[in-house]
Amino acid sequence: MYDVPLLLHRVVHEMDRTADRVLRRELDLSYRRAIVLLVADREGPMNQRMLAALLGHTEPAISTMLRELSARGLVALEAVDGRERRVSITEEGRRVVTASRGLMTPMFEQVVDRAGVDADALGEQLQKLATGMGVA
Repeated sequence: MYDVPLLLHRVVHEMDRTADRVLRRELDLSYRRAIVLLVADREGPMNQRMLAALLGHTEPAISTMLRELSARGLVALEAVDGRERRVSITEEGRRVVTASRGLMTPMFEQVVDRAGVDADALGEQLQKLATGMGVA
C-alpha cells in the first residue's frame, strides 16, 4: 500500500526546491514568485485578493511578493478602490514567464521521463485530482 499523502508531499517538495534553485540561479527569481507571474499571465488582470485565493496564499504574503515583483517591473499594480489593487503582468514579466517556462518545463519533463512515467497520463490524473479538490 502506498502512503499517497507522504509521497505526494515529498515529490512536490523536491520539485519545488529544485525549481527554486534553478530559477534563483538563472533568473534571480524564487519559484514562488515565478508561480505568481505564471498565474498573472494565464489569468489576466485580477485583484490581489483573487490572486491570493488562486495561489492559496494569504493576502499579506501576496502583497509582499507583488511589491517585489512591481519593483522589478514584472507586474503593474493599479489602485482600484481604497486598498484594493488590480494586478497585471508587464511585458518584462511575460519575458520572465517565458524564460521560467523554458527552464522548468524541460526539467520536469526530464524527471518524468527518467521515472518512466507517462506524462499525459500523469497530467490527466493530476487534473482530475485538482478538479476534485476544487483547485483546477
